[in-house]
Amino acid sequence: MNKVIKNIIAILFIILSFKSNGFSDTIGQISGKLILDDTWDRKVYVSYLRTFEKENAVSNDIIITSATIDSLGNFKIDLDKIPTQWSFFRLHIVKKGVSPNSLVIGSIDENFLLLIAKRDSEIKVFNKGGKPIFGETNIEGANYMKTFDYIKKLSNYPNSIDYDQSIIEKEFIKEVVSEKLKVVADSCKHPLISLYAIYQTDFQKDYLVNPIFYKDYLSKWENENNSYFNSFRQKFPNNEYGYTIGSKKHLIFLVSAVCFLLVGGLIYSKRKNHNIKQLSIQERKIFDLLRNGLSNKEISAECNIELTTVKSHISSIYSKLKIKSRKEAMDFKV
Repeated sequence: MNKVIKNIIAILFIILSFKSNGFSDTIGQISGKLILDDTWDRKVYVSYLRTFEKENAVSNDIIITSATIDSLGNFKIDLDKIPTQWSFFRLHIVKKGVSPNSLVIGSIDENFLLLIAKRDSEIKVFNKGGKPIFGETNIEGANYMKTFDYIKKLSNYPNSIDYDQSIIEKEFIKEVVSEKLKVVADSCKHPLISLYAIYQTDFQKDYLVNPIFYKDYLSKWENENNSYFNSFRQKFPNNEYGYTIGSKKHLIFLVSAVCFLLVGGLIYSKRKNHNIKQLSIQERKIFDLLRNGLSNKEISAECNIELTTVKSHISSIYSKLKIKSRKEAMDFKV
């Protein structure tokens, strides 16, 4: 009897092990309710996006399934056709008479919702009937999508500000947002959500400045063997992470590239030690106004500060940028 019990326990253990390693045959679903007006076709489509570069790709080939939306707005999509691993998907609907592979981006008629899910996911989606259709959406059963939405809002922030044609201010905001996205990526425990945050930055350019971050990042997720991380690794030179991180060859290349850029920058600007990043936010704004030809009095009114404060800021700007006049400020190469 003891031997039989031991055999049963062993079999149960094997079954549980298979399930815990992603071999579960459980089929999940995405369901919910969409409030639509009569201009929309009563069908929802699911596209499987194999890499983050395909976020805005659209074709019949990537639509893997669809479901009918009933008269009350209810729908249910079985996930039997999607991978067992975490994957990137898009739900979308189309206007009546429009091809199913039509995507509208960035207007009140935007017609899609991005999701991360796997075969056994149980997700519910509810919209509020506003515009865009998926503009205000509640997602249940996928708490990680809250971080995903935060990443989307954060990455869109630099484009939502009126900079008054200030390139300096825009670049500064983009740098701040990029650093925040890297913090999210570094702290996030969900592999695809984390990687999506990195994709919202100019990571290939940033790598030249901070290669250690990417070495550590890819080391952290080295066991992620899927199309998303494999595509990401291919963005870098060859080795087990993608980049030749830490190698002498790469170090020599990096040092050479930096030296080339520094020398080129010095020749182009004909100045030394000019570093726009030394300026404070207020100084950057005033410097931008200077370059646009505003007088001290006009800057005072624009920034709502005293004239003496304007003069103090301008003196600090001249000192940090090693320039001596308004003309030099206007000729300054940003």
